[in-house]
Amino acid sequence: MGEGRNWVILVFSLLLAFFMWGIMKLSDSYSSYVKYRLEVTSNIEGRKNAAQSADVLIIGAKSSGFKILQNDGGNLLRIEDVDSRFFHRYYQAPDMFYLIPDDIKQSIQDALGADITVEMFATDTLFFEFPIQANKKVPVTAASMITCAGQFMPYSSLQLKPDSILIYGDESVISLVEEVSTGVIKVRNADRTITGMVRINPLQGVRFSEAEVMYTQEIGRYVEHVVKVPVTIDNAPSYANVAIIPQEVTVRYRQPFGSVQRFTVKDFTVMLDYNDVLRKDVLKPVMKSIPEGVLQVEIEPKFVECVL
Repeated sequence: MGEGRNWVILVFSLLLAFFMWGIMKLSDSYSSYVKYRLEVTSNIEGRKNAAQSADVLIIGAKSSGFKILQNDGGNLLRIEDVDSRFFHRYYQAPDMFYLIPDDIKQSIQDALGADITVEMFATDTLFFEFPIQANKKVPVTAASMITCAGQFMPYSSLQLKPDSILIYGDESVISLVEEVSTGVIKVRNADRTITGMVRINPLQGVRFSEAEVMYTQEIGRYVEHVVKVPVTIDNAPSYANVAIIPQEVTVRYRQPFGSVQRFTVKDFTVMLDYNDVLRKDVLKPVMKSIPEGVLQVEIEPKFVECVL
C-alpha cells in the first residue's frame, strides 16, 4: 500500500512539474505568425463606412506562447476611423478598395495591444468592399447661448466649419432630413473671439460625414455714437404732402473700438414707403442701408406718426 501511494505522489509531482514548466514556457515570448481578419471603419465619401477584409492579415509578431495558441486565424481585429486616403480604388471592381498594411502599422499595433509586437506583415495587400450608400449634403445649424462682457459684442454671425456635411442612410430616411443641428454652444461674459468644437446631434438611422464641426464667433470691444437723421418717404408722388411726427429720429450705432472713421447724418438714410403710409398712420421707420464698418444700429423712437 505504501509503495503504491508513493508512486501516485511521484506521478502527480512529475505532472505538476511538467505543468509548471509548460506555463513558464508559454509565458515566454516567441516570434511567430498570427492571423486576423481586419474590420475597419473609414469615411470614404459616398460609401458605407464599415467593411471587413476579404483576406486574412498574416502578421510576423513577437508574443507569448499563450497568445500564439489562442490565435487560430479566425480572430477579428477592429480598427476605427482609418483615414480614407489609405484606401485605393481597385480598377477591376467598382466597390472594391485595397489597403497596404504597412500604411497603418501603428493603428494595427495599437489594436493588438502591448501583448503582441508587430515585426512585419506577410500579407502585403488587403481588399475591402465599400458599397455606395445613399447620401446627400445638408446644412449644419448651431444653437448658441453666448453672452458678452460689458462693452463687448459679436462682430459677425457665428461661423461653422464645415457649414454643411454629407449624411448617409436609407433613401427613405435621409430624404426627410433638410438640415442637422449641433448641441448648444454656451459661453458667458465673452471678451474675445471664441473658437471650439461642437458635436452634431445624432439622428436615428443616419450617419454623418463629420461627427463634429468647428465654430468661431468673432467678439470685440465696441464704441457707441449717436446721430440725428431725418425721416424721408420713398415712392411718393410729386403731389404728396405727408407730415411725419417726429421729423427726425435718433440713430444709435456701434462700431469696433479704435475705428478711425466717424459717421455723420449723410451716411444714414431712414425711410418710410408711401404705399405703407396710405394704409397706416403709425409706421416703423426702416434703415435703408448700413454703412460698412457699422456693427449694429438702433432707431429711436421705433415708430413715427404720419399725417396726410
